[in-house]
Amino acid sequence: MMRWPASLAARLVLAFVLVAGVMLTGAGTYLYYALNAQLRATDDAMLLGKIVQLRHCAKDTQSIDDIVRDARRYTEVVSGHEGLILRVIGPDGRTLVEANPEGEPVAAPAAVPPDVLASESALHTWWSRTGIASRAIAAQARLGNHRDTVTVLVAQDGDSRAALMASYRRHIFLAVIAGVAAVALLSLWLVRSTLKGLARIGRQAASVVPSQLDTRLTLEGAPRELSDLLAALNAMLTRLQDGFARLSQFSADLAHDFRTPLANLVGQTEVTLAHPRPAGEYRAVLESSLEEYARLSRMIEDMLFLARADHARVALSVAPLDARHEIQVLVDYFEAVAADRDITIQVCGNGRVRADLTLLRRAINNLLDNALRHTPGGARIDVAVQVLPHNTTIAVRNPGPGIPAASLPLLFDRFYRGDPARANSERSAGLGLAIVQTIMDLHGGTAQASSPPGGPTEFRLTFPA
Repeated sequence: MMRWPASLAARLVLAFVLVAGVMLTGAGTYLYYALNAQLRATDDAMLLGKIVQLRHCAKDTQSIDDIVRDARRYTEVVSGHEGLILRVIGPDGRTLVEANPEGEPVAAPAAVPPDVLASESALHTWWSRTGIASRAIAAQARLGNHRDTVTVLVAQDGDSRAALMASYRRHIFLAVIAGVAAVALLSLWLVRSTLKGLARIGRQAASVVPSQLDTRLTLEGAPRELSDLLAALNAMLTRLQDGFARLSQFSADLAHDFRTPLANLVGQTEVTLAHPRPAGEYRAVLESSLEEYARLSRMIEDMLFLARADHARVALSVAPLDARHEIQVLVDYFEAVAADRDITIQVCGNGRVRADLTLLRRAINNLLDNALRHTPGGARIDVAVQVLPHNTTIAVRNPGPGIPAASLPLLFDRFYRGDPARANSERSAGLGLAIVQTIMDLHGGTAQASSPPGGPTEFRLTFPA
């Protein structure tokens, strides 16, 4: 089984050569058989014409003896035509005139009656001594005395035509070889010229390194067929650049958020060990350290969840859930914290959502925790469930200082906090809303935030029906 070469240039050149070879061979074959048919038709017409001439000669002859004496008159009819054979046969079967230089054994076919016009149906195929198919025709001719009748035989030796067609075949073969070679060279030049653009793109792509992700592949001068590919590659580079930037920011934020509790632990431990202290102070330091350890543990757990979600390693157990019931469970959990600040949480609306129970509670928990941290004392937090034709939404609204419009698109980024210093947060590592976004992505839904000037801040979760 033929295997195509791995090189694209070689494949294209081979395809061009094969197509050109097939087309040139087909054209040459057609021309060969067309010429052969045309030559045969010409020879047949010539034989019929010679029969007409020989009948005129016989009509001008008065006797059998005159034919023998004036044999030249008959042979001149076929002279000057290579491969023509003539035979005039008398009534008694005796050959009166013959022109057959090569002595070809031509058998006389059935003769056309003297008063019948010779046609193509009277032509007969015979085989020469070299095995070449040849043509012959015989017809009776009445002499001028209207008493005697002779038979005239005209045949075409096919050897000369066969030699001509053999020469034509050789020329066709050479023309096909030359044409295929020319196509191969031209296609090779054309393919190499075209693929220079790919080579240039390859060099540009090879120059892209992590420290220079702002490099883009040049679209100028590229073939139209490659424009979409180049645009897709440039879009990929943009995504990679954005991903690397996020990764760098993630690393910086991660180091910052780990540094604070670790610095607290180290500082407290150093101060405690500087002088002997009562057991009560040691206990207080250990309790404070335990809080920092718990904070680090929550951060690590959140980051592991995000990492598993990024690699599609979070198993979902999706089932229809009563959204109001699950929200009320969490509201009851936060009731004591809200009561300490004189904040009320009101739930309205009913509906069911298809979601994983644990992840749904985690997402709502993060939104309620976020709302409690930014709601002033004595205010109210509203949680609304709304069923729409194609989805179900859960909205958490709270009054507060509001969120700048420039910060809204960044709220769901990892480690993002509204505090410009991105620090000094004891209760949040900036992962809560990022986890909410990830949970909604896992469910095929969306998480959105809005904070119009003077209006409440709203976080809306949309679950597909």
